[in-house]
Formats: sequence, C-alpha cells, structure tokens
Amino acid sequence: MQKNTEYIGYNSFFTKKDRNKTILIPWFTDFLSPFIPAVAKLAGYNFVNCPRTSKTSADIGLQYGNNEVCYPATLILGDLIAEIQSGKYDIDNLAVAITQTGGQCRATNYLGMIKSGLKNAGFGQIPTIAVSLGGNVYQNEQEGFELPVLKIFNIGMNALLFGDALNQMFASAVVRENVGAGRALPLQTHAAFLFDFYMKKGEEIILQNKPKEFYKLLKNAVDDFNKIVDCSGAINRAPTEKIGLIGEIFVKYNSYGQAHITEWLQGKGMEVLTPPIIDFFVQSFVNQKINQQNGIKRATFSTKILTPLLLKFAEKRVGKFDKIAEKYRFYERNESIFTKAKYAAEIIDLSNQFGEGWMIAGEVASFAHRGINRVVCVQPFGCIANHIVAKGIERRLKEHYPAMNLLFLDIDGGMAEVNLHNRLEFLIR
Repeated sequence: MQKNTEYIGYNSFFTKKDRNKTILIPWFTDFLSPFIPAVAKLAGYNFVNCPRTSKTSADIGLQYGNNEVCYPATLILGDLIAEIQSGKYDIDNLAVAITQTGGQCRATNYLGMIKSGLKNAGFGQIPTIAVSLGGNVYQNEQEGFELPVLKIFNIGMNALLFGDALNQMFASAVVRENVGAGRALPLQTHAAFLFDFYMKKGEEIILQNKPKEFYKLLKNAVDDFNKIVDCSGAINRAPTEKIGLIGEIFVKYNSYGQAHITEWLQGKGMEVLTPPIIDFFVQSFVNQKINQQNGIKRATFSTKILTPLLLKFAEKRVGKFDKIAEKYRFYERNESIFTKAKYAAEIIDLSNQFGEGWMIAGEVASFAHRGINRVVCVQPFGCIANHIVAKGIERRLKEHYPAMNLLFLDIDGGMAEVNLHNRLEFLIR
C-alpha cells in the first residue's frame, strides 16, 4: 500500500535578484498587447507576449485547470503553459505575470489557479506575478516585483488612448474598404496593413519614451486611414450597418475569446463598435463617488485633493486625442463615463460595480442615444458579475429603449459555433 505523503503547494517567489528574468504574459487584445512589453522595458522588466490565444490554449487550460472557472481564466492558463511547453525558454530563468484588479469577480482567483496549473504541469518552480496599478492585489507574495507607476504612467496612458483610437479607425475602415455585405473579409486589407504599421510605430515611440510623439503618430494615422479606397478606387462613403459589442472585458476584446464574433460580423458587412477600453479605468471616478455617498468608503483629505486633479488630467488627455481623431472621416465620438453613468442610473443602481456592472447598462443606453439599435453582449458562461447583471436588466432596457435589439451570448469552450452564428443571423436580419 502506497504511503501518504504531505502535499507541498506552490512556493515559488520572485525576488529582487530575479529582476532580469523573462516574464511571460498572456495575449489580451491586438490594439494593446503589443505595447505592453515596450512599457515594461521602460519599467526595467523583460515582458514577452504569448502568441495570440488559440484552441491549443483552451485545451491545455482545461487539462491543467478546471471547467468551473470562467472561460478567460482557462484561456489565460492555457496561453501560459502552451508557451512554456514550446521549449523556447530557460525554465529556471522564467516567470509569468497577469494583471489583477481584485474585487469579487472570480478573476481574483486567477492567480491561485495559475499557480496550481503550473505545478500540475511540472512548472511549479516558475514564479507568478500580479501586476496592478492599485492596492487590490491578492495572493501576490512576489515582493521582488515593483511597478514604477509614476515612471510609466504618462507614456502608458498615451499608448492606451492611441490604441483605442487606432482600433476605432480600423474597425470602421476594414468593413468599408472592399467588403460587400455577405462577402468574406480579404486576408490582408489595406486597413489591416495600416493597423499593423502604426502599432509597430507606437512600440518604437514607447521605447524612446516620447509620449508627445503619439499625437503626431495619430495625426498621420488619421490621414492614412482617410485615404483608404474601396475596390473600385473611389472613396467609399456609403454608410454600413452598425452594431455594438459590449460585455466582459476579455471576451469583448480578445478575438479567440469572443469566438471571432467581430470578424464574422464584419464579413457580413456590419461595422462593429466596441466601447473604448479607457472607460474600464476611468469608471473608478464614478465608483468612488457612489461608494462615498453610500458610506462604503470615506473621503480622505488626499482623495479630496487628488481625485479632481486626476480627473482633470484624464479629461484633458482624452480631449487631446479626440481632437485629432475627430478628423477621421468615420469618427464616432464616445460619450464620457459620467454621461454613461447617468444613463445607467435610470436602469440599475450604480452600486453594481463588480465585473462591468453598471457599465453594461450605460453602454447599451449610449448606443441607443447614438441611434445604434443592435447590441451584442458577450460574457463567459456563468460569469456572475456580468451574466446576471446583463440578463437581469434586459427588461428595463427594453422599457427605456423599445427599438433596441439585444443579444446576450455566453461564450465557453464547449459552445457550437453554428448555434452562435445562427443567433447572430437573427439579430442582423
């Protein structure tokens, strides 16, 4: 009979002497992920992106994780283990990292699952790092990792806003360029070429640590995207049907995570509009005010002074990029987070802040006010923070916006794509 042995859990740590290790990070989204290693290099770390998420990621994530967590967690674990198993890296000189926001979303448990998954895959010696701009970092014993926020904040914010603007231009240009309704997208459109070109230029600016150069780069990008012509050689000004895509942050912005819904809709001649990712960060200005009103948090002297200054800084910076981006022929102005919060308050209490929370209501309402009456809301199957809020407010949304057509899609590894496409067909017909 085999003798029971004591289970030794994950006990790998990132110390100050590990600062030069290669740090693997999972792929998030095409308009942001390429910038992250460059920003990390300014901070003194060697971040390396995993390849774009694939079915291999899903299979490996299920093998070393479990199917009781949300789909993005499975994909992220699979991304990391698949890349480690590729044999490209010296295991003893490797760490992995994910971003962390904390809160009651199960994303808080990603760290524990990744640590367990790495150990089960035979890589328990690899440290796992949580990267966060705030103080809500859980299960992060990696005292050797410190993010110099002040050093990278300026360039990081400009990169984020540039990526948002570039993604919006690409989304509107690619569907107009030479794709008629019902025709498949070409493998490499002019819009895709420009997107890749300007993302590469953005990386160069980050490595040079020249934040203001992003203004010039965006101006050049606007000029080039305005010159894109359709297959007949004429500027295509014909309007396309527009559809909003909202929901959980990973499946909304990660192509594989959303089952390539965006590309499928574009192939049907639909212009897919997603909210800017900056909203996910600036929602904290609304949440802080609501939490103070509800007595959940106290307004300290420092927050009373710093919050208005940070808000003014953020609004001014967003305004600079908007002023350049509005020269783009098909520019769509996004309403401020406070306007979206005002819309959302008519549907749901703004205390619902976990996951995307009240932002789901605010984004649907924002699309409705812009005359966009088709919206797809995606969430991982069983995602409490988004799934329940989204489905729960459907009736009230329909009461406020009777013309709105809403489709809620649960995304997971076991879904049938044909069923997904059938439901989308009903929405766009």
